[in-house]
Amino acid sequence: MKKIEAIVRKEKFDEIYKVLENSGIGGMTVTDARGFGHHRNGLKEKMKIELYVDEFQVEKVVEMIRRTAETGITGDGKIAILPLENIYRIRTGEEGASAI
Repeated sequence: MKKIEAIVRKEKFDEIYKVLENSGIGGMTVTDARGFGHHRNGLKEKMKIELYVDEFQVEKVVEMIRRTAETGITGDGKIAILPLENIYRIRTGEEGASAI
């Protein structure tokens, strides 16, 4: 299992959301974010998307986000893949892949 974190342009979020929603992923968490990148051109409004996925979904999800978020202009964002040791569904007690 992996956790995918994507920081994307606010104006691209609705398009990314639609692509991910139609992909059949289990769910996602979204947070308003502010930050700056390599060019240090002030704090910019961004959206942070967090997803928990099975290993076999990582490449597909990353490519969907990357293709949809890309404008070719500085500030398109970042995608990070993090290892996920375990996950638990609070309501049912399920754990691991079945909790995604």
